[in-house]
Amino acid sequence: MNIIDCQKLVDLNDLNETFWLGYCYEYGIGVKNDEYEAFKHYNASAETGDSNGIYQVGQCYYLGIGIKKDKYKAFLHYRKSAEARNSIGIWKTAICYFYGVGVEKNIAEYYNWFKK
Repeated sequence: MNIIDCQKLVDLNDLNETFWLGYCYEYGIGVKNDEYEAFKHYNASAETGDSNGIYQVGQCYYLGIGIKKDKYKAFLHYRKSAEARNSIGIWKTAICYFYGVGVEKNIAEYYNWFKK
């Protein structure tokens, strides 16, 4: 994805590309960096069922990108993306269980998710 591609997505406001619009806004590619706009587009992507969008909303909650930090909501989104077979979501869900991030520490669940 380059600056021109991101700008085209912004200009078209293509709802099928909301995840990439979020990425462009988060990193300031082709548009002014705007974490709130990034979160809005990631969330719109998540609402369509896109597992990458769901995962990225979790990252936003975890890191406080465009939204107040909330480890519990981060975990919920990681797990939802994992349930949609998103490999990074599976890994993050396992890590949350291992360290007790947003959820009670549970080594059995860690191994369950880590094996997937």
